[in-house]
Amino acid sequence: MKLVFFAFKHRYRYKDLNNFLHSRLYGKYFLLNLGGPFKHLVAKILLNTHLGFAVSCDARPLIKNKKSGINFFIRGTNLNIPTNFRHLDNNFVSIKNPFIQEENIFQIYPINIPNSKINYEPKIIFIGGANIDINDEQKILWEKCKKEVFDNFTILDKKKFWKKYLGENNIEDIFIFYKKFKLLLRYEVIKYLKKKFGKKFILIGNDWKNYSINSLPSNFNPNYIKKLYKGNICLDFGSAEGSSSLYSRSNGIIEAGGLILQSKQIDSTDIWGNLENKITFKNFNDLEVVINKLLNNQDLSNNILLDIFKNFENSKNLIENSLDQIFRDI
Repeated sequence: MKLVFFAFKHRYRYKDLNNFLHSRLYGKYFLLNLGGPFKHLVAKILLNTHLGFAVSCDARPLIKNKKSGINFFIRGTNLNIPTNFRHLDNNFVSIKNPFIQEENIFQIYPINIPNSKINYEPKIIFIGGANIDINDEQKILWEKCKKEVFDNFTILDKKKFWKKYLGENNIEDIFIFYKKFKLLLRYEVIKYLKKKFGKKFILIGNDWKNYSINSLPSNFNPNYIKKLYKGNICLDFGSAEGSSSLYSRSNGIIEAGGLILQSKQIDSTDIWGNLENKITFKNFNDLEVVINKLLNNQDLSNNILLDIFKNFENSKNLIENSLDQIFRDI
């Protein structure tokens, strides 16, 4: 049995990890939760004793030696790692960057998934903020290329698209535009769905009213969020930071028993397999067609929920494999 202690300073990170820390055993690994303002101080002490390995969320505390553990940046790619830490070889991230080869990925899979059923009159759910503030250069480029983006959302993950519009800009520059354009695309899709589906679409987030889109107020209570997701059609546009099917939001939807409907990511085929064409979309038409099928066919929706449940039956083994990859050289 190998001891792995998970450390993070701020309690809100616990929410990002969903059910991951609810389990103690992942095959040969025993996981100890040392998250929070006081417990993470215990982690600092354990680091000096060399008892087990540490996974330090956000590098708080910073781990400089891979033999002691890893720094885990849960909400981003390598480009989100502070520049003064990037030289370390024990940095791991949870989200894939479509423009660079990510070598150190710690993939967390959804666990403890309920075998849920679709609600009698399901709603379309999206929980998240709106931030579409852009500068003049970004606005000009968006107006120039947005039709191309609307035709195929996945084009934002293609290097040739950015080369066409930005030339030979470095990855850091592209990444700034990339994040902004993903948020702009999300805004346009939300606006479209509100008009198309009206009261069947429940939007949660304070910011939307700033852009004249009706929404319910933000509510960060985990139980409230789980109740909304369960048995409903839950939209996920992927992280603005990169392109990964499984990350904090999508894992949360699945673990709550929601029927996830996700924009295509660079790893959609690998993660979803035969489910890919049933629960992913890459343009407005795709999305509308899939939503109408799910709203009007209860049997189809229930079968998809069952397939999602089966898809992650072996998640604990997959997480053990992820931990093996991390600690294989130690």
